[in-house]
Amino acid sequence: MQIKHNDILIASIGEALSSAQVAQFLKSNEINVPLEDLTFEYSQGEALEARRTAYLVESDPLFMEWQYDQTDASKQAWQDKVAEIKARYPFPA
Repeated sequence: MQIKHNDILIASIGEALSSAQVAQFLKSNEINVPLEDLTFEYSQGEALEARRTAYLVESDPLFMEWQYDQTDASKQAWQDKVAEIKARYPFPA
């Protein structure tokens, strides 16, 4: 995972971190840049593993709920969560 600010590399970390972990990393290294000003870039493997973990924790329960009740609202909630995870952990170009 690479953390960039204005296309300048700030840090290169060997694994994908959550926003909270990145914030803690920046604080502990005395880097005073707001999270919303940063760009995160992941390797294919890092993005894949981060997605896998997020799917298990965040979207799989919504999928199971949709399988149970079969409503359009629960299906949409699951699909929205999957799209959010893919946007959060994009594959490299």
